[in-house]
Amino acid sequence: MMIFTAIANALSASVIHIDTEETNTNVRERFRLSQMNVDRTALDIALAKINSRDNFSVGVLYSDSDQATSLESCESNAIDVFCRRLELHCDDDEPVSAIVTISITKGFKDKTATIYSLDQIEKYWRLGGIGQTANKIHSLSEKAYILESAELQQTFATSLFVFRPPNTNNLIQTNPELPNKHKLISTRDKSCLFYESKSYPFIPQDFSFGSPISHIGIGRLFGTLQLVFAIVYIADISSLSSSEFTATIKGYRHVSGSIMLDGHDDQNAALAYYEIYIWAYGDGSTTDKLGISRNLLSIHIEDDHFRKVKDGSMNAIISNYSIYLKENVKQYIDIKNKLSDQIQKQSEKANDMVKSIGGYLRTSIFTVYSFVITTFIVRSISKTSTDVTFSHGIYIIFLMFLILSVCTLVYAYKECTAELERFESIYNSFKSRFDDLIAKSDRDRILQNDAEFNRDVAYVKASRFRAVVLWGCALGAVFLFVTVVKLLCY
Repeated sequence: MMIFTAIANALSASVIHIDTEETNTNVRERFRLSQMNVDRTALDIALAKINSRDNFSVGVLYSDSDQATSLESCESNAIDVFCRRLELHCDDDEPVSAIVTISITKGFKDKTATIYSLDQIEKYWRLGGIGQTANKIHSLSEKAYILESAELQQTFATSLFVFRPPNTNNLIQTNPELPNKHKLISTRDKSCLFYESKSYPFIPQDFSFGSPISHIGIGRLFGTLQLVFAIVYIADISSLSSSEFTATIKGYRHVSGSIMLDGHDDQNAALAYYEIYIWAYGDGSTTDKLGISRNLLSIHIEDDHFRKVKDGSMNAIISNYSIYLKENVKQYIDIKNKLSDQIQKQSEKANDMVKSIGGYLRTSIFTVYSFVITTFIVRSISKTSTDVTFSHGIYIIFLMFLILSVCTLVYAYKECTAELERFESIYNSFKSRFDDLIAKSDRDRILQNDAEFNRDVAYVKASRFRAVVLWGCALGAVFLFVTVVKLLCY
């Protein structure tokens, strides 16, 4: 790290690097110094490169004693005291050697943090395995989304972090997180089982750079994470332990495999899965798209090795989905035709109910009228001057026919009512059969929001009412006629 080396060079003419360590929150580098020679100007310049939001400490431990000198402030007085103490040891004739430890505790301000060595932070992230890597990155993302490094010359961004050079504080950087991130996670949880979903709330875009980052190691690390989380959003079952990622895809065949953080360049494989993920979670039914993706991926993954995907898998998936849509269109047309046929059958059923009650009416009225007319004609031909047209016995028989006709009316009315209820029940049952096949709104549109059905029901009820009124009027007229004739001719 150039800042730390510059500080060490400002303290000695002979510097040997010992070790370096950087984490999300701390940086530490040690040097062995000999031939102590303090350059105050160079020290000021080097210390000025440490970001003001970070706290630092420069500790010098002399090899010939247990004495130590430290500096923890950039103030001029503190630097003067530090330099004088070092010079006191340099005044001796014997050469002085020491161990200098430079430590920085990172500060997080405005969601911004500093990375002093991209190599060292990559090494730290990789340490412990892929699950540990994801955990460390998640921990850092909760504190900052802007990561500044003097080793960068331009900005590189994912939907999780913005890697940029320092001295760009005048540029307002908004949170790169996608606005639909939580929706994507929710959609995934409905179609995929990821055991550690709450521990790792990532989406593949969190590790996808708009343009490749200049640091090869971080680019490869993020490529592997992009591969892993693209598979998480596609596979039926997946799990991420501290050391490895495992997943199962249930398609035409079952594919189970694992991925470990072993330095592979996974960017090409990640891109293949990432394209499928973007397509599956785009417009349309995610469940249907994932089903087709799993089927096709299961025959494009070689030897159950997720990193080995045959070329053309995306094209095969899209082609298969097009065939699936065409089959769905044919099925939709069949359903629409069935619904249209049902509307026609319902209308025919309504006509049959009206004809049924009309048939009862005609038969009943014809029976009563036939009896009256037959009796009237026969009695008119055969009676003597003293005979009455309707005797008491004939009148009783007439009343019996009249009562039977009324009973027939009641029976016909109840039968029509029962048929109407059955008619409505069959229609509602038929509608419910298509709830899982087409959208309710589309079904209602095809059925015209039950307009035809309601019209048929209204037609049956109106016809039933007219039949009852006509029946009653006809029977009443015959009853009055026969009764009046009997009374006048008694």
